[in-house]
Amino acid sequence: MQQRTILVSLVAAALALSFGTASAANGNAADGKTKSAACAACHGADGNGIAPNYPALAGQYQDYLAQVLHEYKDGQRTNAIMNGMAAPLSDQDIKDLAAYFSNLPSKLSDLHGKIQGGN
Repeated sequence: MQQRTILVSLVAAALALSFGTASAANGNAADGKTKSAACAACHGADGNGIAPNYPALAGQYQDYLAQVLHEYKDGQRTNAIMNGMAAPLSDQDIKDLAAYFSNLPSKLSDLHGKIQGGN
C-alpha cells in the first residue's frame, strides 16, 4: 500500500511539473504587449503590418514566431533590421512576444473563394 501511495504521489508531482513547464513555455501575452512597442513601427499596432513588405505577425503560430525570432537573434536568418531588433531579446522576451502576437486577430486569409472554380 505504501508503494502505491508513493507512486501516486510521484505521478501527481510529475503532472504538476509538466503543466507548470508548459504554461511557462507559452510566455505571457500581457508582458508581450508591453514589449511589442518597437515592433509596431513596422508590423503595426495590431500586428498586421503597415505595408505589404512587412509581415503580419497577428494570428501566426506561437511556436513559429518564437522560432523565427531565435533565428534572427542567432543569425540563422538575415535581415538587417530584424537581426538588430532580435539581438537584445531574452528567451523570455521572445516567449512573451510570440504569445502576444499569436493571440491577436489576424487579417491573413487563404485563397478560399478568391480563385476561379473557388472552393
